[in-house]
Amino acid sequence: MNHATFSRKGGRVRSAAKTAANRAKAVAFWNAVRSGEKPVPRRLRTPPAPEAVGTLLADYCRQAGITRLEAFGSTARGEARLGSDVDLLATFAGNPGLRFFTMADEMAAILGVPVHLLTRESVEQMTNPYRRQSILADARVIYHG
Repeated sequence: MNHATFSRKGGRVRSAAKTAANRAKAVAFWNAVRSGEKPVPRRLRTPPAPEAVGTLLADYCRQAGITRLEAFGSTARGEARLGSDVDLLATFAGNPGLRFFTMADEMAAILGVPVHLLTRESVEQMTNPYRRQSILADARVIYHG
């Protein structure tokens, strides 16, 4: 018996028709990706080290009016794994306005991994003291402009 015909759950044998149908779907999907009809699936990446994050985002921070950028969470602790995101605290020279809501996506495009962006002021005003203390304990300056 061909081991490829076993399902992942329960070890039951799949029918040859179901296996052929699944293979046909996979072939059709990758043909659509190659032709440009579908976007290339995003692959999980390991976030860069905190120092590298600061270097990669330095120009962006100057342009966006960020005077201080801090990393916290798994990235700051050096525990980032495949698929982890980058958690950042930003301090602004002035009010960033509505642009703040697009900054995380712009930073994610530069870094190639998801970004969660908070302001230092919002963290200091958090009503949950345990969450506030956890974030501020991990905070590590990666850019100072």
